[in-house]
Formats: sequence, C-alpha cells, structure tokens
Amino acid sequence: MSTASTSTSIAIHPPSSSHPSLADGPGGFDRTWFMGKWGVAWSTLPMWKDKKDVTISYIPVAEQSKINTTFDDLVEYRKRSAAEGSKPSTVKGVDTLTAGSNGATFDWKGSSYLFFVHSHWEVLGYGKDEEHGLEWAVTFFSKTLFTPAGIDIYLRSSPSSANPASHDSSVRKALLEQIVGAVKVVEDEGVAKLAQGGFEVPGIV
Repeated sequence: MSTASTSTSIAIHPPSSSHPSLADGPGGFDRTWFMGKWGVAWSTLPMWKDKKDVTISYIPVAEQSKINTTFDDLVEYRKRSAAEGSKPSTVKGVDTLTAGSNGATFDWKGSSYLFFVHSHWEVLGYGKDEEHGLEWAVTFFSKTLFTPAGIDIYLRSSPSSANPASHDSSVRKALLEQIVGAVKVVEDEGVAKLAQGGFEVPGIV
C-alpha cells in the first residue's frame, strides 16, 4: 500500500503573517492556483461536525478589473445522515481581497438571502505533495456574530496530475496527519489551541 512522502514540506504561519509565501504580488500567494474546488478534510468549526462531503469552490469573476482580487465562493455539503448521491446543500458568497493585507486574506459576503452576513478569512499555509499529486491549504476564519473562530484544512487532487495515488485514502490520511501536526505547533497560541479540538470531516479522506 502506498504512503504519503514524509518529505512533504508543511509550513503554517500565524494570522496576518508577512511571510513572503503569502505576500501579494509575484513570488507571493498565487490566487490563480488557489481557484477551483477543494474538499474540507479537517476542521475545528462546529458547523461541520454533523456534515460530510464538504467542498468549497472558488471561481474567478468575469470582470477583468477584478479578475485577481474578487471571486465567487460556493460551499456544498451534506448532512452525515444524508443518502449517498443526494443533492447537497449550498451556500454562496463573494470573496474580495482585503485591502492593506497580505495576498491571502479575504472578506466574504453572503449572496442572496445571506447578503447581510460577512466574515473574514485567510490562508495560513499551502503546498503540494508532488509525489502523490495532491494539493493542500490551511484556512483560518475569524470570529463572527454567527460562528466562532475556526480552522479548515483543504485537500484536492492536483488538477494537472493524473496520479492515481492522489485518490488513495491512506495517502490522503498520511498527508492530513502531517498538516494537522504542523497546525498544532504554529507560533500563534490562539490557532494552536483551536487545533486541539479539530476533527476529520467525512468524505474527503
């Protein structure tokens, strides 16, 4: 059985980090790479405790002037009790790069009936497991009126890779364990404490 490479580099940074990998501009956070569909494999957010098959899709808007700073945000999920293949519930919103921040910090605004809901989130780390064709990201969500602060870990098969290992649950689980371990020792007391209460979200690993 294949296992994830232990040499995969996992670097997680505190919120509001000025690390070059999260900077805005060339050589910093590549928001084009970040677009597409991700699976939420692990989280500390209570709203995912009774959910499965949670995915988040980031889709660039058509307006050229906003092509790299604004994108649509589609969350899809099912309750754990839902039948396999059932229609997922959805939440739609729009993400905009936060002015004066690094290149990986965003403001979310709900769409339609959630137009009055806002939140603030950022990417704390990201990377690729080239050997197995996997990509990952760690996101941090600030506290809102409706939700506590929380962390999500995203996984996906690299869109540019056809490596069958990227769908191997043992490979995904091994990579996830590495990322969780890194989040738990990040140099931010609040994030590290939150991570102690994290849990795996079914359907991705």
